[in-house]
Amino acid sequence: MSEIPIMAGRRTARFPLCSTCRTGVASTAMPTIRNLTLSQIIRRARQDHRNLPYDLLPLSGGPGRRRWLAWLATLGRPRMTSPPQQEARRLHEQLLDRGYTEPLALLTAGQAMAARDWFDDQDCHDPYRPHLGRFRHGAVPSEETNMGYYSQDQILAAPGLWALFNHPLVLDVAGLFLGCKPTLDNIGAWWSFTARTQAKGTQWFHRDWDNIRGFKLFVYLSDVGPDDGPFEYVATSQRDERLVEINRLSDEKVATVLGDLPSVSVTGAAGTVFLADTFGVHRGRLPLARSRLLATAQYGVWRTPHSAPQPFMPRRDGFDPYINRALMR
Repeated sequence: MSEIPIMAGRRTARFPLCSTCRTGVASTAMPTIRNLTLSQIIRRARQDHRNLPYDLLPLSGGPGRRRWLAWLATLGRPRMTSPPQQEARRLHEQLLDRGYTEPLALLTAGQAMAARDWFDDQDCHDPYRPHLGRFRHGAVPSEETNMGYYSQDQILAAPGLWALFNHPLVLDVAGLFLGCKPTLDNIGAWWSFTARTQAKGTQWFHRDWDNIRGFKLFVYLSDVGPDDGPFEYVATSQRDERLVEINRLSDEKVATVLGDLPSVSVTGAAGTVFLADTFGVHRGRLPLARSRLLATAQYGVWRTPHSAPQPFMPRRDGFDPYINRALMR
C-alpha cells in the first residue's frame, strides 16, 4: 500500500501521456507514465525486471482491456492441481459481481489476538517520513503521520498470518479468479491512527495498479466499527469503465461520476477476513474513534516490486513454492 503511486501523476489510464501531448500541441515536455520518462522506465527495468510491467500498467486501460491482457499473461503459467471447493466458486462469483466477498471465518478471535499482541511488541515506521524513525503504535512521535507500517519479515513472523495467506479456500478463489496459480505478493500490515484531520495515501479513494489482475485479502486485527477507519468499496466499480485513473480520487469526483453505484463499508470484530478486487474504487476511511490495525496480502499473476528483490523466508512444509515464490527461498 503506497501513498506515492496514488498521489503521483494526473493522468488517466486510457491516456497515460502528459496533458500537453494528449492535446497534440507542440511541447518540449517529455511524455511520462507514472511520472516516469521512457529512459527512466528502461533504467528501472534493468535494475529490477519486476518494474517493467508495473511501470507500464497504466497503459492497460479499463476493465475490459485488462481482462484480455490478463488472459494473455496467464498463458503458460501453472494451474491449480486440485478442483476448487464449492465455497470458493461462490466467493469467486461475488468478486466478479460486486468486487468484494462476505466476511470469511478463517481466523478465530484468539488467533487475531495473538497476532495483535505480536504487533504490539513491534516497532513500526512511516516509509514516507523516515525522519520519524521507528516507533510503537502507542507512542507516535508526530501527528504528521497517519499510518505506521510493519516490515514484511515482521508480518510473516506474526502468529498465524502466513498460514492465513495460504489458506486453501483463499488459494482456490485465487486460482478461479486468475486462471492460473496465484503469486502471493505485496503483503502489508499497518496502523491507521485516529485524531488526524487530513486523509493521506490510501485513505483517499483510488484504484490499485499493482498487477494486471488480482485481488487482496484483508484481515482486521483490531475491532473496526463505522468510526474506526473501515474499508470502503464502491460496489461493481471493478468492472466499470468510468474513473479509470491512476491518481487519487476526491469524494466529490467519486460521488459525481459513480454516484449511481452503492458504497459499502466493511466493519467487524478483530479476526474479520474478506477479499476484494482492489482495481475497484476503494479506500480505508480516516479513523475517528479508534486506531485500526489491518493486514493484507495480494494474489496476482506475477511478482511486483512491492516485495523484496529476492525471496527471504526459508522453505516451509505445506506451502506451495510457486505461490510463495516472492517470499520463500
